[in-house]
Amino acid sequence: MQQPPQAPPVPPVHGYPQPQPQPQYQHLYPMQPMQPVWQPMAVPAPVLVDGFPLMFPRLKPIPSGPAIGSLVAGIAGIGGAVPGLIGAIFSPWAGLTFFMSAALFGIGSVSLAVYAKRQIRYAQGGVSGKGIATTGLILGLVACGLALLVGLISLVNA
Repeated sequence: MQQPPQAPPVPPVHGYPQPQPQPQYQHLYPMQPMQPVWQPMAVPAPVLVDGFPLMFPRLKPIPSGPAIGSLVAGIAGIGGAVPGLIGAIFSPWAGLTFFMSAALFGIGSVSLAVYAKRQIRYAQGGVSGKGIATTGLILGLVACGLALLVGLISLVNA
């Protein structure tokens, strides 16, 4: 193998040394290529379709929309019941109005949470949000309980 010719050194200009030109090929492949390190995973057996293996890509689970809706409806139900408790003391009609909104949001939150839990269970890991659905279920039940309390206070004050 023949070495490329070396260039003559460049004299310094105004006292600063100039960079020396480097030969084009100092070394051919001094490092070994890196081998990829694969993390061990539990891989299910491939499904055979007409004798050919069918592989499914691993996807990140998507959050459940009904679970998020259940959480939002539960927060809205409690947000409607708290002013209803105060309003029911002064005016029974205001209390009944807040009773209806809190009850509707509470029932909606409970039904969405039940649907979301069923969706997550049957998706087999494709949908996430079990904790969000549980939180929405609890908030919905609390909103329904507060709505009943608002309704009782409104009826007593009427």
